[in-house]
Amino acid sequence: MRTVKKFDLYRKVPRDLTEATFSGASISFCTVLIGAYLFVSELMVFRERSWKSEMLIDESKTEEKLQINLDVTMPLMPCELLSFDAQDVMGSHEVDAHGNLVKDRLTSKGDVIATEEVKTSHYGASSGLTRHFTYSYDNQDTERIKKMIHSGEGCRVRGYVKVNKVPGNVHLSTYSHSYLFGSLYQETRNMNITHTINHFSFGVDADISYIQRHFKDTGVVAPLDGLTQVVTEKKAGSYIDSSIFEYYTKVVPTTYLPMDRPPLHVYQFTANSNKIVNQQMPSLYFRYDFSPVTVRYEEKQESFAHFLVQICAVVGGIFTVAGLIDSVVHKGIVELAKKAEIGKLG
Repeated sequence: MRTVKKFDLYRKVPRDLTEATFSGASISFCTVLIGAYLFVSELMVFRERSWKSEMLIDESKTEEKLQINLDVTMPLMPCELLSFDAQDVMGSHEVDAHGNLVKDRLTSKGDVIATEEVKTSHYGASSGLTRHFTYSYDNQDTERIKKMIHSGEGCRVRGYVKVNKVPGNVHLSTYSHSYLFGSLYQETRNMNITHTINHFSFGVDADISYIQRHFKDTGVVAPLDGLTQVVTEKKAGSYIDSSIFEYYTKVVPTTYLPMDRPPLHVYQFTANSNKIVNQQMPSLYFRYDFSPVTVRYEEKQESFAHFLVQICAVVGGIFTVAGLIDSVVHKGIVELAKKAEIGKLG
C-alpha cells in the first residue's frame, strides 16, 4: 500500500496547517460563479449543430430529369389564353408541357371559379422549336373568351413539371392562341401579364420546404418567392403595352447531409429579371442554366472528447488564475497588516 501511495500526485496538506481568509472566500465565490458560467457556455456550444460547406465538381448525368416547381398568379390574364411550354438546348420543345400542373380560374376578386389540369397537346412530342399547336375554337368559344377578359378573370398555375437537366426554359405564354387575336383585337390590346410568383424552385418540393423550415441560413432555394411585377397603362384610356418578363436563373446542385435524416438533394439558384416591351404576345419566361459545381452542406456537432478537453481547460485555467490572484491579494494584505502594526501605514 505504501508503494502505491508514492505515486500520489495530489498530496494533501492537513487541515490544521491551512488558514481560511475572507479574501480567499471572496475569490473562491467569484471563481465558482465564473466557472459555472463558462461550463454552461461550453455545454451550449457542445449541443449546438453547425453546417460545414464545401464545393465539388458536379458529376450528375444529363440523362437525369429536373423537377421544376411553379406557383404563379396572374390576376388579369384568363386561363383560357395561357399555355405552359418547355424548351431546352437539346431541341426538345413540348407545347403545353405537363407533369402535375393545374390551372385555377380566378374571379376579379381572386376567388377560385374552377380548377383544371394542364393537358398536353396532341402534337407536343413532335412539335419543333418554332411550332406551336393551336386549338380550334368556334364563335361561341370566342364570345366566351371575350366575357372572361371583360369580367377581369385571372389565372393561377401551380404544380410541377419534369424537364431534361440541361439549359432551357419554361414559359407561360399566349402563343398557342395567337390565331384568336384577330377576333379579339380590342380585348387583346388590354391583355395584362401582371403576375405574382408565389413559389418557384428546382428539385423535390417536400425537401425544399423542409430546408426552408429547418435550415434557414444555409442556401438560397427560392429567391423569387413573393415577387410581384405589375404592368400599368401608359396613361388613362390607352392600351397596355404587350410585355415579356424573363427570369434568368443560375442553378447550383446542392446536397444537405443532416445528422438525423437521409441526405436531401435540392438546387440553389440566383435570379435576375428583365422586362421587354414590344408588340409580341405577353409571356412569362423562366430561363435556367446550370453551374458546373455542386455545394455540399454537412451538419456537424462537437465531439464529446473535444467538449471534455474544453471543460478541463476551463476548470484548470480558472482555478490556476484564481490561485495566482488569491496569492497576490493575500500577500498584499499581509504586508499592509505588518506596516499597520509598526505604524508605517500612514
